[in-house]
Amino acid sequence: MSTAVRSVQHQILGYTDEVTAVVKSLTDPDGCGALIIGAAGIGKTTMMNTALARLDKETPVLRFRGSETLRDRDLGILEILLSQSGSATTVGAGAALSAIGRALSMRYSDSVPIVLIDNANLVDATSLSVLTQLAVAGRTKLLIAAESIRPPIDLATSLWLSGGLIRVDLSGLDEATVAALAETSGSRPFEERSVTRLHAQTGGNPLLLSHVLFNHDHLRTTDRILWNIDPELRPVLEMVAMTGAVHYETLLQLCSADGLDSLVDAGIIRMSRGRHAAVKIVEPVIAAALKSQVRPSHSLSLWKGLSDVVDIDSMDGPALFGYLSWGLSLGFDQPADKILAAVAWANREGNYSGAAELADCSREHSDELLLETVRAQQGSGNIRAARRAFDSILDRVEQRWTEMSPELLSRAATMDMRLTDPREPDRLRIGWLREHLDASSDRGRFDVTIARFDLKGGRFAEAIERAERVYRDHSCLTRHRLRACAVLGTASVLTGNVETGLKFIEQAELMFGLPGMTSLEREDSAPQFFIARYTAGDWDRARAALSWTEARTWKNVSPMLSGFVGALIDLRTGHPARALAVLEKITTTREDIGYVGINAAMDFARALLGDAVPKESPRRSSQPPVGDDYSYWVEFESSLFQLQTLALTKPDEAADRLYTLGVTARSTGAATLAASAWLEATCLGHRAALVELGGAAAEIDGRPGRLAGIVAAAMTDGSPSALIEAGRGASEYGAVVLCSALAKLAQSRAVDAHDQQAAKDARILIGNSLRAIRFSASGPRLPAVLSDLERQLVDGIMAGRSSQELGAMQHLSARTIEWHLSRIYRRLHVANRRELREVIASWEDRP
Repeated sequence: MSTAVRSVQHQILGYTDEVTAVVKSLTDPDGCGALIIGAAGIGKTTMMNTALARLDKETPVLRFRGSETLRDRDLGILEILLSQSGSATTVGAGAALSAIGRALSMRYSDSVPIVLIDNANLVDATSLSVLTQLAVAGRTKLLIAAESIRPPIDLATSLWLSGGLIRVDLSGLDEATVAALAETSGSRPFEERSVTRLHAQTGGNPLLLSHVLFNHDHLRTTDRILWNIDPELRPVLEMVAMTGAVHYETLLQLCSADGLDSLVDAGIIRMSRGRHAAVKIVEPVIAAALKSQVRPSHSLSLWKGLSDVVDIDSMDGPALFGYLSWGLSLGFDQPADKILAAVAWANREGNYSGAAELADCSREHSDELLLETVRAQQGSGNIRAARRAFDSILDRVEQRWTEMSPELLSRAATMDMRLTDPREPDRLRIGWLREHLDASSDRGRFDVTIARFDLKGGRFAEAIERAERVYRDHSCLTRHRLRACAVLGTASVLTGNVETGLKFIEQAELMFGLPGMTSLEREDSAPQFFIARYTAGDWDRARAALSWTEARTWKNVSPMLSGFVGALIDLRTGHPARALAVLEKITTTREDIGYVGINAAMDFARALLGDAVPKESPRRSSQPPVGDDYSYWVEFESSLFQLQTLALTKPDEAADRLYTLGVTARSTGAATLAASAWLEATCLGHRAALVELGGAAAEIDGRPGRLAGIVAAAMTDGSPSALIEAGRGASEYGAVVLCSALAKLAQSRAVDAHDQQAAKDARILIGNSLRAIRFSASGPRLPAVLSDLERQLVDGIMAGRSSQELGAMQHLSARTIEWHLSRIYRRLHVANRRELREVIASWEDRP
């Protein structure tokens, strides 16, 4: 029986996103390299070698590896390099830095070498300090692998905190993959353990799994699988591994149908359905193991054997892409039209790095392939290369645009928008082509892309007009109408038509499941699904938006993007500890995130938790947006977080700036965003913001409009009871921080009015809010905030014991017990034993 499991490409030898991030860091002229953290056996070395294999072959690499022997010897790993430079190995750190710097300059005068340090936890601190200083000076790039950030790795960690290094944390296999490997092993230890227990015992670590499953046998799972394969079928599997996919009809010319069926039954390969069914290896780890064992001479023999029977005219998709990539890597020229088809397929699938590599290997320079190269480089984040290629496109358009197809011109115009800052529409260079597009598919492509461009630039009226034109035109392609529907939904929510906007989003989500969608639909629409629901206060569906998209496209959403949007929701719903834990792990940034937003969110989370935000705290470097990475929504959210942080220390200044932020947002038509800023300013006592908030509440529908109306009415009324009701409304909305602010204001006014009941209700509301903020699911729990004695007293209160009984048990007076209880009350934001029991009971009920 075969076992269907989720791809482990990201956990074992693939690590696609992580490898791409490392390659980008090593090629970034302003970066220092990458720090890779993971347990032993997790695949750090394999990942580093994979990343280096993607670099220019001329890039010099110096390899070092730590060991127990070298750890206690100053400059231990640099001894050979020092000797080669003519220096003694007993020199100090400063002399070693100078000597090695001179040696590297002489040896690599025209390039910057990469210094690979494996097993870095076993490297002496002096060596690591010297290499780190060389990286800071731009003399080297660092590629460091370590099991933890304990000393001496903390020397490199400082570079990460300052934005010089990126940090990549590798995790183990998931339970589904552990189950598949365990079942394949047929080992007795697995039969005696559940998958969950096995996963918990090993943490998904492949090395530990091999020890558990094979009783410390050094034979790997992959070897066991491959050794059981019929020798006559192994070349077939090697061909599939080298290409990634081969058509079933092609393989039938190389082996029997029964042989392929036996591989399917063994769970080694799977076949797609339909015409030209493709055969793929189920587990990437098996494919990687096969590829690593194929020598160059054997690779040439395999390719020739496959090329003798393949029908290239019938090939498409992954089979065509893999076949052409393999052939070009061996020096065999391939048909230009097939290269274009393969690159276009890779771009549609979001495999931008693969598309760029295939295009670079080709000797073709057609207009169509050059445009696909622009798309691949832009999708990979290599904006400089994309712009260079696009400049060539522009030259050709200016010289002979009348000879080009309307589709090519339309696509060229859309790439112009994707390479231009959305705040500067005047810098678009070939927008004039719109007048020469006659086909609805070409006009739709142009109009929906510029609608997205306008949305990101904060020109909401223009975005709505253009997007609606595409959405209402049923002669436009479905995928263009989907993107238009998503833009319409987000723009409508931001401008106050929340309920209408959410209907557009629901419609776009329905369209998302239709055939024919490409990577552009995923990249353009998925963020809109989140932004619309987040702004509308639909927290659960906002959190699920990216996962929902991934499930319907079989694409992997960036964990960084998923983590960031989840952290935003946690901040808005009163879980700063959980948000901060996620934000501190984000090491890369992509479209619609930006380090400015990450830094602002982190500062606000720290401030809510009572942590001071240092003026010169280590921060991730915030580079200006490149291409169309700028987003008005991200800029607004970042400003809002910054001013909310300021409000905790300088409320008057923050109130004025929040009011101005709202006015600016209102001038763009973003009424919902403006109301969120005025709402914060109103709670800080800003009268003009209160007036504006009341007017905006009448224009905005949905949950944001109702919340704005409740708060505006309560602040206008000013009574404690009205403010308490507004606080409860904010709590129901999920705005826990706002609820706390309203409750504090209500308590103050209730005390002034000698309204004991209102003061009590406000105090309870404050306590509930502060506990939600300070003691969220991933924040500090009861054992972390109370001492052993205090926890024993809480247990006694829960058991119904009096202060005298507790004093007798602890050998303390009843008065001392009451003093300790008062400290507990203050720390947990409760007033008496009843409230304490309610709080502890509610915590114990949590899963």
